[in-house]
Amino acid sequence: MTHPPLMSTIIAIGLIPVAFLFIHAFVSGLKKGSLHPVTGTTAILCDIGMSLGYMIARSLHLSIAVGPAAEGYIRKLFWIHGPISGLVILLEVAVLITGINNYRLKKRDIERPTLHGKLSRTLFYLWWVAFLTGEALYLGRYVL
Repeated sequence: MTHPPLMSTIIAIGLIPVAFLFIHAFVSGLKKGSLHPVTGTTAILCDIGMSLGYMIARSLHLSIAVGPAAEGYIRKLFWIHGPISGLVILLEVAVLITGINNYRLKKRDIERPTLHGKLSRTLFYLWWVAFLTGEALYLGRYVL
């Protein structure tokens, strides 16, 4: 077990409230087929801010101890977590853009799901994969 970098600890703990925001946004938006606008936007902006901040800090090696090469299941989690996290960020941007566009155009079509609704649902499930693999990486690398 290696000592966890402060930045990794902040992100691992900081994303837990974001998970609750995503749950609220998803559950309250089920009838509309899209995320709840306020909690969904807050969750997405918090996640993008933390994720991009962590990725930039990690790439610049600011207060992030890279440590020895990962072994076993940790290496597999890295290969799953990295690409999915990148895809989640792209989906978050797409959900924000389509949500703003729907709001501007006053699209309130509950009967037929919009692109925003479909992207929101996909984002919700992929976000959880990225979140849980990230938490598993933190626990496996620094706690267990």
